[in-house]
Amino acid sequence: MVILAFRMRHQRDVDAWAAALGPDVPVVEAPVMSRRWRRAAGWIEGGMASGTPAAAHGRVWCAYAPVRGVLADLGVTGTGDIVVVVADRSGRIRAMARGAPAPAAVGTIRAALAGR
Repeated sequence: MVILAFRMRHQRDVDAWAAALGPDVPVVEAPVMSRRWRRAAGWIEGGMASGTPAAAHGRVWCAYAPVRGVLADLGVTGTGDIVVVVADRSGRIRAMARGAPAPAAVGTIRAALAGR
């Protein structure tokens, strides 16, 4: 499962999803930033690491990519909400949710993770 975040303020929703799914669900947090920020990656990632618990460092993967392209590939418009994605091993999206973890969205993601 991957949680894509597009703004600093999204960390609250990312943390809420991780808590809603529980510690047994492997989560990758992927802040998505425009490629133009790649030159400042060391500074950006250092700042993020300083505000992230050490136990979470291995699950945060920064994506310096064309943000509009990422959104288009997911069929999403706008960066106002996080995007939670469950994909199978071939990369096919099995489930997707946006924003804070509402009960129905958590159920959808849990079902996809369970292979239902």
